[in-house]
Amino acid sequence: MAEHKHSASQQGHLPHSPGIERLVLGGMLSNTAYFNIGTDLLKTEDFYLPQHQIIFAAMQTLTKQNSLIDLHLVAEQLKTQKKLDNAGGVAYLLNLSALAVGSILIREYAQTLQKKTILRKMIAEAQRTENQAFEEPADVLEALDTTQENFFRIGQGLQTGHLQTLEQILAGNNSLKGSLVKQIEKAKDDFQIQGGQPQIQGILSHFTKLDQLLLGLQPSNLMILAARPSMGKTALALNIAENICFLENKPVGMFSLEMSADQLIRRVISFQSEIPAQKISQGAISDDEFHTILSTIDRIREKPFIIDDHSGLRITDLRARARRMKEIFNIQVLIIDYLQLLGGPLSHRAQESRQVEISEISRMLKNLAKELDIPIVCLAQLSRKVEERAGHRPIMSDLRESGSLEQDSDVVMFLFREEYYNITDENKGKAELIIAKNRHGKTGSVELYFDGEIGGFRDLVRNSPGPPEDFSPAQEDAWGALKS
Repeated sequence: MAEHKHSASQQGHLPHSPGIERLVLGGMLSNTAYFNIGTDLLKTEDFYLPQHQIIFAAMQTLTKQNSLIDLHLVAEQLKTQKKLDNAGGVAYLLNLSALAVGSILIREYAQTLQKKTILRKMIAEAQRTENQAFEEPADVLEALDTTQENFFRIGQGLQTGHLQTLEQILAGNNSLKGSLVKQIEKAKDDFQIQGGQPQIQGILSHFTKLDQLLLGLQPSNLMILAARPSMGKTALALNIAENICFLENKPVGMFSLEMSADQLIRRVISFQSEIPAQKISQGAISDDEFHTILSTIDRIREKPFIIDDHSGLRITDLRARARRMKEIFNIQVLIIDYLQLLGGPLSHRAQESRQVEISEISRMLKNLAKELDIPIVCLAQLSRKVEERAGHRPIMSDLRESGSLEQDSDVVMFLFREEYYNITDENKGKAELIIAKNRHGKTGSVELYFDGEIGGFRDLVRNSPGPPEDFSPAQEDAWGALKS
């Protein structure tokens, strides 16, 4: 069967449409609007016939030279390149121009060519996978992960190893935001409109100071949120997820390797309803509180929060599942709880130390963030060295088992609550989120208020005359202690 497929490919039976290729090129030769649509949507590889690839490439060359496009200029360019005969000659170009009549469906034609390209890539990847499978690779799961990654890239219209010149990057050829100059100009105008305050460009976490420091959660960033056990890192990650999902209405994915989905949702309900989780678990709630819980459930029921609570995942399993989340739900943020519970690639487990394994995991997570073009917030445990240090404040070297976490991540955050070690009236409810690394911006510290009863964090605004309006009586008492 494999031999039959290969022979069919060699005979030119791969999916393509010579007629539509001619219509598109003809339209581009005779109409500037058609030409702009074609160059926006298509690449040279979208034309299957070699002579059509040559003609389209000549058009691209003229565009780079800021030249207009018409039949005669394209013919001259091909003549200069000594490719006019290979392109079919002037007579073929004339025939293409004649086909331009009725090419008002140029966008649909271009999209058809894109689909043919995807089919050809699928066939090529299937043949590569078939050959690899017959060779029986040592690590079958890793081979499967590679295949899934390649098919995902095909589906997302991405190209492995896509090369761009400086001119193409500055022109914004692959950006929906336009040229780099236009992006900078827009940022300048927005900055002035905001009264000298930087514009939040990423996804809002709705923690004010955190959003100011990071300018929101940025696409393709790997963000490490680390703390010692019981500091509340899962609660903070959940709060960020809730804010993005419930307030911004953006799909959020979460891998919970320690807690079940049911446990997580109980925490969400507690925080959203402001009813202590312990009371909910015990059933020690009034009728009014029960109705509040029902109202909360109705409010969040259809929100796009996707949870995968499979335990014992390896990084290759997680990557495949994350791609699936992206394909089905178009998640905008991914949260992983937590790093040390992830297994490394099977090929490393038997021979390498855990430190090497963690290094490989962090590298693959960073690649996944770039591949999916979303921020990934990955929780991590800090080493016990924190407990031995006076003051117990975490530092970079406390990241357990691997310095590569610091190297691969774009943002490193440490969650610290002094009350965990020594509770006083002054530090009750006080939490600090330390931004120890921010590759694209400022570092600093974010003050938060932690309510242990409902397992949640909020902004701590010291200069306000009173607690936020949505604080419960218990939170107001803690607020008063902090303000005094």
